[in-house]
Amino acid sequence: MRVLLINPPYTRLKGLGHAPYFPLGLGYIASVLRENGLEAKIYQAENPRMKGEFLNTEADTSFRFRSFSQRKYHEAIEDDSHFVWREVRESLEAFKPDVVGISLLSPMVGSALKISRLCKSYNPKCKVVWGGVHATFLPDQCLAYDAVDFVVRGEGEYTMLDLCSRIGNGKNHSSIKGLSYKKKGKVVNNPKRELIDNLDALPFPARDAVLYPESFDFRSLGSMIISRGCPFRCSFCSSRNFWERRERFRSPENIVREIELLKRDYNSSYVMFWDDSLTINRNIIKKYCNALIDSGVKIDWKTATRADLVDDEILSLMQKSGCVKLEIGVESGSDRMKRIIKKDVTNDQIRNAFNLIDKYGIGSGAFFMAGFPDETIEDLDQTFSLMKELPVTEIAFNILDPMPGSTDYERCMELGLVPENPDWSSFRFWPDAHYMKFVSEEAFKLQADIMAKWLFARNNSLRFKFKRNRKLIFSLAKNNPVYLLEKIKTYAMRRLNSMQLGRSGE
Repeated sequence: MRVLLINPPYTRLKGLGHAPYFPLGLGYIASVLRENGLEAKIYQAENPRMKGEFLNTEADTSFRFRSFSQRKYHEAIEDDSHFVWREVRESLEAFKPDVVGISLLSPMVGSALKISRLCKSYNPKCKVVWGGVHATFLPDQCLAYDAVDFVVRGEGEYTMLDLCSRIGNGKNHSSIKGLSYKKKGKVVNNPKRELIDNLDALPFPARDAVLYPESFDFRSLGSMIISRGCPFRCSFCSSRNFWERRERFRSPENIVREIELLKRDYNSSYVMFWDDSLTINRNIIKKYCNALIDSGVKIDWKTATRADLVDDEILSLMQKSGCVKLEIGVESGSDRMKRIIKKDVTNDQIRNAFNLIDKYGIGSGAFFMAGFPDETIEDLDQTFSLMKELPVTEIAFNILDPMPGSTDYERCMELGLVPENPDWSSFRFWPDAHYMKFVSEEAFKLQADIMAKWLFARNNSLRFKFKRNRKLIFSLAKNNPVYLLEKIKTYAMRRLNSMQLGRSGE
């Protein structure tokens, strides 16, 4: 029984991308499958592999390029000769999977469907399983596609293990909790599976299971998660519902063991904690930081949290244990909008959080959003004012796209901004769609473009680039100057490419 777990390409097809990252969810599933005697590999199709393939991050490109890049994505899906699909075919032929599991978010549906059809072309008997946030909330819609055989809902490790084991021995899958499937033309949604109580019982993610390990670097393999769940009620996010409004935590000892493994086996000195809000429980985060300090393990790490979850004591411990960057979800500068989107923090709390982060010499990031259904131009002006005010080293600015499982998705449906049963394989995201009730598409694009141009210039200035990366630059200059030169060369190529693409996008 061979299982190939795939994270489908999305930003890669758009000509954009992120730093190569290890898909933790697939890593945990692979480790559980392997622990139980199944052969499993992970294919991170978002990572660039082709020679000369330089992906530009959103920060490297103009805002207007997004519409152009979205067209590129849909064109790539229709182009059977695209080099990424050739890579997918070669990967299937080389590994010869019996089961392919695809984890996806809503924007990836078109790409995931393309891969599913390629799987069936490679071997009609190959079983295709979808999982992740989108599949969890819309299993019936996912199973409407002929190339999709099963959907794993929610936490996927043991549902996937049960399914693959029964496919392997020919047993019936009708009693597998958390599974959805087709029977006589109708979708069957089995009862949900209980959440895993003891996260320490899970084996560490199978980083050694990746296909094409050369597409990863030391930072991407250093990704971790130390908790599951989020208690907060932000209207744009589905995390609270996905994790059933419950938080679970790994033990400090378990965390330290995984970090020691990362340093020993992958020479990783940099860890990204991908938790929704790392400091949800102040007593637990204090234990984590003290365990790191007491262990003597020297790492740099970054994470994200909320403005109302930091204080002097917590930040002091985080800094001593190696925290070099802390990102905060600000979203809006409008108190009215923060109430509507249920952010439940004030501008004063946000200002205080960034001042405290700066006080302890920790790098900072701020996430802003716009384009909410009930937002007005006045709200946008207040967001822009706060954006310009904060003492932050990096700012990200995103436009709302309604995601299944979130309150904003339901609100958009209520207002008629999203159809009741959309085709997600061709769904229009911003800037090709507009999900605001009280601001016209033209007025919003004009305002968003003004904000984004200011932000683009700020983020890409040498001053802020150096502030964001100085610790890494000094570390690499001392310990790995060859790698630093490679990073500088790659950055220069990305900048040149982004200028060319920006002109194309105009």
